[in-house]
Amino acid sequence: MRYFEDFRPGDVHELGTVTVTAEEVLEFGRRFDPQPFHTDPELAKDSQFGGLIASGFHTQSMFMRRYVDGLLAYSKCMGSPGIDEVRYLRPVRPGDVLTARVEVLGVTPSPFNPATGTVKPRCTLVGADGAPVFSMILHSIFRRRPAGSEAGRLSSMPASEDPAGCCGCGPKDTAARGSGRTSDRAVTAETRSPAMSA
Repeated sequence: MRYFEDFRPGDVHELGTVTVTAEEVLEFGRRFDPQPFHTDPELAKDSQFGGLIASGFHTQSMFMRRYVDGLLAYSKCMGSPGIDEVRYLRPVRPGDVLTARVEVLGVTPSPFNPATGTVKPRCTLVGADGAPVFSMILHSIFRRRPAGSEAGRLSSMPASEDPAGCCGCGPKDTAARGSGRTSDRAVTAETRSPAMSA
């Protein structure tokens, strides 16, 4: 289980991949962002994008699913007060396979609640060619490690079960932060298992 103290500036966590499907692009667009390039493949061909693309809000939601499944579900996260610098860097299209990644930019103990602190990660989705398609800077609140407990490992889970091991750490922490295993879990944007529903 991760607490506030388990995050260090410079840490990078790979959170697995998500595959974009036309069905989900259309479903999300028709429900929440009904612009023609999100909702109609034929009309989308005549748009500036030349075809169907995912809503930016859909793209952001796909990242959030990987963030929850890959990291937050195994942490003492207590929510978020907000998001900075949301960027839709490139159109996201059906068939794209995107890798989710977080890089910790900073950590700040709460000046109001000694039991919590805020972690500031840069969150990205990266295409198969390595170019980012989406980024945002998030503020996530985590509970601090209870007094008297041992700091020990990055996660209380065995390394073989850790879904989002740190794959890039700050120079002072590299030797102490474990094996650097990255996640090998992947999901499609279409989630079929009830246990995986958000």
